[in-house]
Amino acid sequence: MSPRDINRPKRRHNLNVRRNPLPFLRSFYHIITHPARFAQPTLRYTRMSIGTVYPPEWRRTRDTDTGRELRQYTASKSHSYPLYYVNDSITDDERYLVFHSERTGYVQLYRLDLVTGEIVQLTDGHTRRSGWALWCEAELRGIYNHLSTFNPVAREVYYFQDHEIRATHIDTLDNRVLADMPDRISIGQTSVSPDGQWFAFIHTDRIRYHAHVADKLALGKMNQSHRWPYDQWRKDVPTTISLINVTTGEMRDVIELDYHIHHVNFINADTLLLIHPEHTRGMWTLKTDGTESQLIRPKNQHGAAQHPVVTKSGVYYDSFVNTGKTMKRRQNWFGRYDYATDRYKEVRLSVPGQIHTGRDPDGRFYVFEHLWKKHELITFHYPANPEKAVIKRLRTLAPISRTAGQRFHAHPFLSPNRQWLFFTEMVKDYAQILALNVGHLTNHKDSWFN
Repeated sequence: MSPRDINRPKRRHNLNVRRNPLPFLRSFYHIITHPARFAQPTLRYTRMSIGTVYPPEWRRTRDTDTGRELRQYTASKSHSYPLYYVNDSITDDERYLVFHSERTGYVQLYRLDLVTGEIVQLTDGHTRRSGWALWCEAELRGIYNHLSTFNPVAREVYYFQDHEIRATHIDTLDNRVLADMPDRISIGQTSVSPDGQWFAFIHTDRIRYHAHVADKLALGKMNQSHRWPYDQWRKDVPTTISLINVTTGEMRDVIELDYHIHHVNFINADTLLLIHPEHTRGMWTLKTDGTESQLIRPKNQHGAAQHPVVTKSGVYYDSFVNTGKTMKRRQNWFGRYDYATDRYKEVRLSVPGQIHTGRDPDGRFYVFEHLWKKHELITFHYPANPEKAVIKRLRTLAPISRTAGQRFHAHPFLSPNRQWLFFTEMVKDYAQILALNVGHLTNHKDSWFN
């Protein structure tokens, strides 16, 4: 400051001076008479309703490495991805693909006509914090992503919106409420019984769950994720498994648990497959009446079972053990569990890095998402014959990080006609749905049984 500034006397405020109120009154008058001019800005978004139709986006090309026919089904500037791969996304008649898309600024479900390419909106949810918080992005909005299930018998898709469980018929677009859960929230993968009568889901206390998610996100922002141990999360989030009769609306609890589980799936009409058991990781089964709990594949020298897919020929899964501090030292294993005999077999996969088992409903074509130096789809042939067993690269995918959310993972699954392998891949910064022609590979006699 200059000497002139230092010597300048300070201005004193005379609180007793009467001020003219007219300017204030004029401002107040304008706020009352013209509220739109002074309103807080709102976030713009495109709100579309059930039945909104979008033109085809698909295009056909060839895989650059193998020359196989490649189809890209979605291309909007938004993330699109199928239902979680352990459940059906394609109708038995091969007419429709049911998938998520964020094209309106909200996560909604859509059907894609596999004959014409036309896309039709199936849901109209606007729930905030609707992402699958543990393994994907929590701060999404729309319906709860990754938690929906398609019922191929009733031709309905079941989904969660706010505190409701709703259903949309994919042909008629009729929409209805199955149940209302004002204090509960769905937090894991769901499933439909083989006869299409029962919808199984996992839920917990809504307020408690959102508090734990907020803590997780806050610690991540502070670069202190180590203060959020996974095992402690499971203990702090008790869950309930429930069933809903999709015809009558009857809802009943199967079991209440003191810990968090991720997946529920039907092995058969009266048996559920669950991930994970208490205090460890792995697979266990439970009857739909809440009895006969059984640990079917405990953690062993090959690690804990993960990523199980239920097929006509058994439950397939992968596991791993770390023999060093880097992904290069990871040992991966591929297993098959036979529910009829209560036995399992496992074989070594001679690749390092991360492995994620894909889904063939028949259980005879073994495809995996592999993430290490490259992001790729690989196949495993002759797993039961050590002399002939071989792993082949099927397609090199666009790179993603090892910590990428679930909607960016490939999650490969085979179409009902066994001709096309559907998967998700990043295309120009967005997750899109693609399919690779693998018909010449799926019927070869190189499965577990040959």
